[in-house]
Amino acid sequence: MGGVAWTEEEDYLLKKCIERYGEGKWHRIPVLAGLKRCRKSCRLRWLNYLRPNIKRGSFAAEEVNLIINLHSLLGNRWSLIAGRLPGRTANDVKNYWNCHLSKKLNSAPQSEDDQTAAATTTASMKPRRPAHVSPNTQPETSVWAPFHDVQVNQQGQEVAAEEPGTLVGDLEFDEGGSSKWWDDFIFDMDLWTASL
Repeated sequence: MGGVAWTEEEDYLLKKCIERYGEGKWHRIPVLAGLKRCRKSCRLRWLNYLRPNIKRGSFAAEEVNLIINLHSLLGNRWSLIAGRLPGRTANDVKNYWNCHLSKKLNSAPQSEDDQTAAATTTASMKPRRPAHVSPNTQPETSVWAPFHDVQVNQQGQEVAAEEPGTLVGDLEFDEGGSSKWWDDFIFDMDLWTASL
């Protein structure tokens, strides 16, 4: 990844140009410095490596805690996080997060509350059958509905239970007590919840 490495001479020319003309107007810097580099390359070299106030070395424990807390609040907004760490660049903070912290945090065991929340989230996405109804059998005289022993018509209104094979409103039930529209409805709901 990347192009040709920067030489010491190029670094020197870039420093002298920025000392003389200041930061900003990066489209002019390569021309003024006599560099055969693009403006983006010059800007990134200055911001990530050549600025005099850049802090190098390992991150202190306070910095690590601050990065973790700010990342939980801000996400991957590295420039905002680096702004709270004097002397650290956004690039250094991002690289430290991706190489060290994210791996440690992902491999750490989850707390009991986190596991419960994760189980609740995944379980709530799937429709459930009542405990008394097995998945392969249905009561003979009722359509399976989210409530126990409730018959519903196509408009979702409760109706009196009828004998199998008779019409309830405009619905026709087969011998097993189910109707085609309800089966299609459940199938569509399964497809919808699977897409979430």
